[in-house]
Amino acid sequence: MKSLTFLFFLCCFSYAAAQKQYSLELNFLTDSNEQASDVQVTFIKETQDDAVIINKVNTDKKGVLKLKLTDDYFDKNGSLIIQAYYHNQKAYYLDYYEKVSKKQFPFKKTVILEHIVPPTLEEINSMNPPPPPPPRAN
Repeated sequence: MKSLTFLFFLCCFSYAAAQKQYSLELNFLTDSNEQASDVQVTFIKETQDDAVIINKVNTDKKGVLKLKLTDDYFDKNGSLIIQAYYHNQKAYYLDYYEKVSKKQFPFKKTVILEHIVPPTLEEINSMNPPPPPPPRAN
């Protein structure tokens, strides 16, 4: 019985060691060269009919994300979609979106998030047509 248990654990460890790991390091900065802390990063795998969220993680306080990815993160073509969202009280930032391949790993990138100026109320009102007239009473 002990040898059977040992064999079981040996098989489990050999399977875990056989899975290839891919190193990922993302560093998020704003266009004003500040660290973008707590950026939400989503990993998406495309399937035949749809897309599946594999994992959601946040960067550390310095805006850095270091992960080891396995084959489970990639679709059948060896691709992975990375999306990142960052907004704070001072400014709105464009979101990051990239599709990467296994061939690009180890993947290390500094992402510069560009701020956008939200439209003013006057701009919003000028973009919208006037409301329709109220219905007539019969």
